[in-house]
Amino acid sequence: MTLRIPATLDSLAGAQAFLRERSTALGVPELLLGRLELVLEELVVNIGSYAYPDDEGDMEVGCEVLREAPGAPAMLCIILRDWGVPFDPLGKETPDLDADIESRPVGGLGIYLIRELTDRCEYQRNGDANEFRAYLRMEDTQ
Repeated sequence: MTLRIPATLDSLAGAQAFLRERSTALGVPELLLGRLELVLEELVVNIGSYAYPDDEGDMEVGCEVLREAPGAPAMLCIILRDWGVPFDPLGKETPDLDADIESRPVGGLGIYLIRELTDRCEYQRNGDANEFRAYLRMEDTQ
């Protein structure tokens, strides 16, 4: 089950409500929902700000719980898809957090935060779509 919405910052509240409801239905622990919402917010802000620089477009939000092997921990996978300009956020360098704030380049902290809050992230360009997956281990929060 996915939610397709306009790729704007105004869609954030709807995306969060959808993901919270879907995650609860999938049995995601309450303690994980705060991290989930922060990751989703960073991804929606990124798509809403950069995916469609000259036009309007949509994004799709979904999540699923999976086990990658028998006995492996259950993982919540958040999936965001857009049909904007190709962009691999994982290809960006990790920001130098020790550098003077005045000399740091703008950007890159959102994906840094996502990497810190998740157990793993993946990006793929599938046809004309950007697809970003963020995985959060469920057992750590139970």
